[in-house]
Amino acid sequence: MGQLIDARTSSNIPVVLTEFDTFPLDTPVIVGQVGLNIPHNTPGIIRVQLTGMAGVALPTDFPQGFLLELYMVRGLTIDDSLIYKSQHSFDSGLHTVGFSASDYNIPAPVSGLQPYTLFAIARSEGIARVGPENLNASAYFG
Repeated sequence: MGQLIDARTSSNIPVVLTEFDTFPLDTPVIVGQVGLNIPHNTPGIIRVQLTGMAGVALPTDFPQGFLLELYMVRGLTIDDSLIYKSQHSFDSGLHTVGFSASDYNIPAPVSGLQPYTLFAIARSEGIARVGPENLNASAYFG
């Protein structure tokens, strides 16, 4: 049976906003980030469970669908170890994109802190960042 090491939550936008910005085209935007405390001498296999969501809105007068990508990395930058990637296509209106991912058999970080970062990348213009946005992470060993 696994034992909990640490659990963290990032609530970037807790509710659906009435005023919002649009995602810049083809640019990674951080929508969630957590740092798990994992001692460098943690024994056994370390597993991390990740869940979260990003809320978006699309103009009703736009003639085509939209594409949004979610990237989860073990680290702080888009170039760190990719844990999860998904693509979501939408028509107009409000949408909440949820996800569940896992990272198995990770090395214990030397510093004792293991960050995870969730990025959203708009592959179509006009996608509004309306929320909610959150990221949840739990680390286990054994």
